[in-house]
Amino acid sequence: MDRLTWLALALVLLLGGLYLHLHLAGEWLVYLVAGIGAGIGLALVGSVIHDAFAGQRERR
Repeated sequence: MDRLTWLALALVLLLGGLYLHLHLAGEWLVYLVAGIGAGIGLALVGSVIHDAFAGQRERR
């Protein structure tokens, strides 16, 4: 999957968690959904930062 798809999934899960929080759903479900969304988002940010610092490899 490309990064744009992962970003969309992270946003959907994070916003879904916030929606559940606003409607007073079970707390464990809110933290689970929002936590998974935030975790995917943080992993995506880390991947982009890693790629930015890695640079291009020299080709022989």
